[in-house]
Amino acid sequence: MPAYEFPGGITPPERKDRSNQSPLRNATLPTRVTLPLKQHSGNPAIPCVAIDDAVQVGSLIAQRDGMVSANLHASISGTVTQISDTAITIDADGLDRWQVLPSLDWRTEDHQAIIDRLDSCGLVGLGGAGFPAYIKAQIADHHRIDTLVINAAECEPYITADDLALRHYPTEILEGAQMVARLCGARQIVVGIEDNKPEAIHALKEALSHFQQSDCQHPVSITMKVIETRYPSGGERQLIKKLLNLDVPNGGLPADVGVLCHNPGTLLAALYAVRDGKPLVERIVTLTGDAISTPGNYWVRLGTSIETLLQQVGLANQQFHQVIVGGPMMGLPLTTLDVPVTKTTNCLIAATREELPPAPSESPCIRCGACESVCPVQLLPQQLHWYARAENDATLEKFHLFDCIECGACSYVCPSYIPLVQDYRSAKQRIRVKRIESAKADHAKHRFEFRQARLARENAEKQARRQARQAQSRQTSDSSKAADSAAPVVDLRSLRIAQTAAKAAVRKAEKTLARAAAEDPSQRHDDLETQLATAQENLKAADTRLAEARATMAQQESP
Repeated sequence: MPAYEFPGGITPPERKDRSNQSPLRNATLPTRVTLPLKQHSGNPAIPCVAIDDAVQVGSLIAQRDGMVSANLHASISGTVTQISDTAITIDADGLDRWQVLPSLDWRTEDHQAIIDRLDSCGLVGLGGAGFPAYIKAQIADHHRIDTLVINAAECEPYITADDLALRHYPTEILEGAQMVARLCGARQIVVGIEDNKPEAIHALKEALSHFQQSDCQHPVSITMKVIETRYPSGGERQLIKKLLNLDVPNGGLPADVGVLCHNPGTLLAALYAVRDGKPLVERIVTLTGDAISTPGNYWVRLGTSIETLLQQVGLANQQFHQVIVGGPMMGLPLTTLDVPVTKTTNCLIAATREELPPAPSESPCIRCGACESVCPVQLLPQQLHWYARAENDATLEKFHLFDCIECGACSYVCPSYIPLVQDYRSAKQRIRVKRIESAKADHAKHRFEFRQARLARENAEKQARRQARQAQSRQTSDSSKAADSAAPVVDLRSLRIAQTAAKAAVRKAEKTLARAAAEDPSQRHDDLETQLATAQENLKAADTRLAEARATMAQQESP
């Protein structure tokens, strides 16, 4: 398979050897877990247990709320001791009793049964924002998928969770990939892995050889491509360009070019959910940094306190300067250690001040252009920086601010130490808030228009009833007159006005809902859907009344 290139990129110090030289281990079971209700993209889960309830490992404790959400399960056996608006706390009983679902054979099972299993097990993407996996499993309903890419690049410094997963579970990860490929209809699976993972590459080669010998009749081909180590080759767009020479369009998704991406941890968890009936209650976490004595990769139960976890691996309290969740390029520093491990926690770096010193004071931009040369998305970071500081949001969107993947390459090479990515994140958040406010204003406008349409409809109905009463009164007082002379005069003009207003309300509601869904597909729009349904009902009623009036007039006019 030929090699392709994506623009930009950097080669920062890898610093992976501290954590990838030790075998994969199990962290000590926690005596207490705190499980946030939002460990995924979308809406927080809704608790379905009560205080003092006894639970086992894998017991459902919170149900997803809406389509973009995920179930939450107990990660230890014990008793529910606290339920708040944001989290559920469980105290362990020390027995570690499990509750799993029946095993499914993904090769013969119905697709919907597998999708339902991914949903019920609370599976989300373990390499990024935690998007619910059952939704991605249904991608074939909307896009034709030709290739499933296993994103094994793991390009960020320090992080080695996927590296160790591939060394220990290569066969299971490839089987999970076959299962997902069957769901989405992909004809080929391509593993993209950087060349700084020789042991994982060797394990994958052996596993691929096994698959070719034992499963030669499987219709999906599996290949591996070893790519050079360069950050951020693990970005979806960059990896797709590197492996397949395909360009994901601006504002688009990999599915737009027939590609679906999953990282190894997600595929492993998917197989466990379907084959073993195991909900997502633990994950592999890289624990590293110069401030801990036994770095490595550990299976960690979700909800484990980060402070307790780091103390178990020898945190030197007097030496560590900060703890970063994720890698040094895209990760975020913690302001407190009293927070839990979640489904998206892939790495914890307990760094000393010498290891990751604070950034020097910011200086004015010297227009060197270094940021532009390393941008993997070919944006103009310098201009984005100026417009972000000036809060010129219209120009920021024109310059494709939301195409920025926040990889931090521009900040890394900036000789003036300008926190460019922080500027971009703040600008994105500001624009999102403006969009929400604009949507609220549109919502208020549409409510007013719906009210006007309703008043017009009610007025037309009143006039029709009044005319009907008048006609009936005339018929009663003058029974000797012919039926056609006593026929009521129906006000078709008012009924047509009501029908036109109802049609306009439906069109506006449809446009508003479509625009809101396109701008933010991860959010629910129940209020807009309710408005559309109400408008459609009003239109149906107006159509019915107008048709009845016309039929009545036709009967009256017939001899």
